[in-house]
Amino acid sequence: MLFLFLNPLALLIEGLALALVVGLIALAAPRLLGGEPKSLAGLRASMVVTSLAVILGSVGVLYLVMQVLQTGLMTLEGVVLLVLAFMVIQWLLSPYMINLAYRVREPGPGEEWLVWEAERLAQATGLKPPKVVIAEVGIPNAFAYGSPLTGNYVAVTRGLLRLLPREEVVAVLGHEMGHLKHRDVAVILALGLLPTAIYFLGRMFLYWAWWGSWGGGRDRDSSPLVILAIGMLLIVAGFLFHFLVTHFSRLREYFADANSARVTGEPRLLQRALARLHLAYRDERIREELSRQSVASTLFIVNYLIEMYGSMFYEPAWAAAAVGGDIDSVVESLKRREESSLRELFSTHPPISKRLRFLDRIRADLWS
Repeated sequence: MLFLFLNPLALLIEGLALALVVGLIALAAPRLLGGEPKSLAGLRASMVVTSLAVILGSVGVLYLVMQVLQTGLMTLEGVVLLVLAFMVIQWLLSPYMINLAYRVREPGPGEEWLVWEAERLAQATGLKPPKVVIAEVGIPNAFAYGSPLTGNYVAVTRGLLRLLPREEVVAVLGHEMGHLKHRDVAVILALGLLPTAIYFLGRMFLYWAWWGSWGGGRDRDSSPLVILAIGMLLIVAGFLFHFLVTHFSRLREYFADANSARVTGEPRLLQRALARLHLAYRDERIREELSRQSVASTLFIVNYLIEMYGSMFYEPAWAAAAVGGDIDSVVESLKRREESSLRELFSTHPPISKRLRFLDRIRADLWS
């Protein structure tokens, strides 16, 4: 299997395929991503459509491969099962790795309010209270994670507790409760199963084309060019479906925001918290610390759970408002921002301007 990843042909085609996919999606990005959910009903509809596109599209690609190669599902199921096993193992074990990497601990004296607030929010959300822990890192962040082996966790970093007032920390906790309620980690991993399998299957086909062998199906004399073409198709499809899964992840962030607004009773609290987090990431020291943490985190699921809010541009005119000052004016300024559609394509979180406007729009949905 090592040759699969060192194959020069596979690396070249993968690079060309990614460039092609990014170019095509970048051209369509303003139309595809220009809007944002206008209501909770619209958000739910977008999630259903996106998930169906991923599932039906993936099944269609695999069916096409089976028809072209005159083979059956049994030939492809090994790759799917291998990817499934890897994803399940990382899901089950990732809480242990996160706890170790972030040096989490239970709240100490003077921090018990985190547990009390988490229990109140969990009850309002309809959840069994998760374990609340503090991650001793300077990056202002919070994340929800867990597995059947460990139960659910909600972690807040030391940096977040220093940055946000208590009521805004509570709003962030409400957002993380939304992720747990919606089982976002498991749902996104499950949705990504077939696209990931398609991508690795494409790499295997390129390997077979390179070495001139094809061991599946009745047509064992298939031309290496046919196998090469199928490998290219699968890699391009894998990248396309990856972007759809990432789009689905962004939609789940809106869904978690809605939960925070509902259980706290005031969307403005989360808006202020998001604005302060956005401003905090303008600080070069935070960016350097984030870079070190990203290097230390090698699993996809860990990188997904700790991804920062917003983009990475420093805006000194707003820096003073990150900790105090007129944060509401910053919120209003951020709402008017126009974000890059191309940058949004590569993020698991929507642009902050869209999230803030969404929280404004759903007030009527939440209390009607």
